[in-house]
Amino acid sequence: MTSGTGFFRLCARVEGEAAAKAIGTIFERWANAVSVFEISDPQQTPRRDAPHFWQVESLGKRARLTPLAETIFALAAAANGGRLLEISEKRLEERDWLAENRLAFPPKRIGRFYIYGSHHEGPVPKGATPVRIDAATAFGTGEHASTRGCLLLMDRLAARPRRILDVGTGSGILAIAAAKRWRRPVLASDIDPRAAAAARGNARKNGVGRLIRVRAAAGYRDRVLGRARYDLVVSNILARPLALLARDLGSTLEPGGRALLSGFTPRQEGLVLSAHRYLRMRLERRLVVDGWSSLLLKKGGGAAKGAANRTGCRC
Repeated sequence: MTSGTGFFRLCARVEGEAAAKAIGTIFERWANAVSVFEISDPQQTPRRDAPHFWQVESLGKRARLTPLAETIFALAAAANGGRLLEISEKRLEERDWLAENRLAFPPKRIGRFYIYGSHHEGPVPKGATPVRIDAATAFGTGEHASTRGCLLLMDRLAARPRRILDVGTGSGILAIAAAKRWRRPVLASDIDPRAAAAARGNARKNGVGRLIRVRAAAGYRDRVLGRARYDLVVSNILARPLALLARDLGSTLEPGGRALLSGFTPRQEGLVLSAHRYLRMRLERRLVVDGWSSLLLKKGGGAAKGAANRTGCRC
């Protein structure tokens, strides 16, 4: 399929909830809108131990389905205990899909943060911190549970960080929230130059353009990211990249600093935690929002006093 004007609908049929969510997370980094929902299989007799089937759909400006992409989706499903059953893509008729999509995202109150799009004309609730983010090509509008988990943990963090780093910033929503929460400079990065450009624009629209510096960079070894040590690092990406980047994060985080990590399911927590515990980082708080985990880790300082704060949330 070749790209052109209009939008493209990418649709995957997946066995297994965790596998569907993993594919949905990849879709979110490419698309303007993503949906993940459970479907019934007419060929299966309903029973308690029957496999669960899910449909993952995305709407984007470019055709994405290639043999390599299909292999990536299949591997992501298998790594999360499921299977990619089928996947297809087609071009849709010309419509203002982005405008329609924006209207489908109502404002959300997430802790102290009030997330809304430019189409919203109502007032900001008293005492809320406004963050304006439109649905666009970069991941992060407050709709995904991993983003909501990060915002909730950020809201509950009592410490006041001085140097903040956001790795995999996407739309810049977490960098903007941090800059507004603490009025501190934030360095944000994303491997996708388009996401970095979107984050810069969103920072300006939110009035924190002077507090947030955005880099198009692959990981922590960028020459600018590596110049300083940070006492708060935020990274909402995926489980395996987080585990692979753990050593770099550990060398970037100053003693006593904290890392807020998300983008994975409870089943994948062990992979993320084991990679960071090796670097003397301990779990301070765990939050699960709609099947997605967010973890707050602290570097150094010895063993935790008592059990980590564990919270389940259907926010």
